[in-house]
Amino acid sequence: MRIPSSLMSLADEGLIEEVVRPLMSGKEAEVFLVRSGGELRVAKVYKEAHDRTFKNRAEYTEGRKVRNSRDQRAINKRSRHGRAQDEAAWRSTEVDMIFRLHSAGVRVPIPHHFIDGVLIMELITGADGSPAPRLAEVRLNPDEAVRVFDRLLEEAVRMLSAGVVHGDLSDFNVLMGADGPVVIDFPQAVDASSNQNARKLLLRDVDNLQRFLSRFAPNRQPRPYAQEMWELYACSQLTPETRLSGRFRASSRRVDTEAVLGLIGDANRDERRRREAQGRSMRGVSSPPREVEVVILPSGPRDRARRNAQGAQAGSAAITRPAQAGSAAITRRA
Repeated sequence: MRIPSSLMSLADEGLIEEVVRPLMSGKEAEVFLVRSGGELRVAKVYKEAHDRTFKNRAEYTEGRKVRNSRDQRAINKRSRHGRAQDEAAWRSTEVDMIFRLHSAGVRVPIPHHFIDGVLIMELITGADGSPAPRLAEVRLNPDEAVRVFDRLLEEAVRMLSAGVVHGDLSDFNVLMGADGPVVIDFPQAVDASSNQNARKLLLRDVDNLQRFLSRFAPNRQPRPYAQEMWELYACSQLTPETRLSGRFRASSRRVDTEAVLGLIGDANRDERRRREAQGRSMRGVSSPPREVEVVILPSGPRDRARRNAQGAQAGSAAITRPAQAGSAAITRRA
């Protein structure tokens, strides 16, 4: 077929040898079957912001930061440059998340190139070698549906163990490959430690999976897997090998305000020593109050909360993660 204008620059550079046909068009992107590197792959072309229909985007981007402070200020001000950088960050999130999850053992398509807003990645195929269908398009018997659900629940555990919540997980964002389900579509994925909506999104993801299961196994009762998963994550007890029991009881533990004040005091003392070593004053660094109102948010493990409390007292604007190892291994140009 004729090469679409959105893929012309990659064809000119020799990264795409042939565009075979369109595969699908979704709310975020168009996907083409292409020949690249001598094999069949898919090219995902992200739509411009005015052509997308993804709702409540702010719910997913809350807590995201870019490395360039000037770009971050522009994004916060919603200037023209800021909107362009925000759009670039939205597109590159999928590549970052795929690398992060692939290294964590989650079954996702392997990315190869990300250039000019186009992501070229592995083609997931079914048992007959043709492009794999979405899970929503597959008919399963009850036993098969239970096996697929259990596998996807394991993937959700691995994702959360890597600090990621998909945010739009359902049978429409899963491909039924020859080796089992493959999770796709990550532009809206969130970092569980920095997005206050992460728990709500996780609960919704698992509810979507349980609704899928109820279509084929109506006698299987929904269980609080997501609540159990998040509680383990918040207590730093979730691992990729965790097997959920489906039992959950909300914690009734009281908040230890003395421990919180101790963390604030430790952070103040560390900051005082740092400034004294630099010959700087402590102006603007307050002493810990005697009485405080403590609000506990379900935003991540206690060790992350401790680092955030210390970082806040030291004047940090945010705690950010380092670049994922191996992310330079693909061709990337926003």
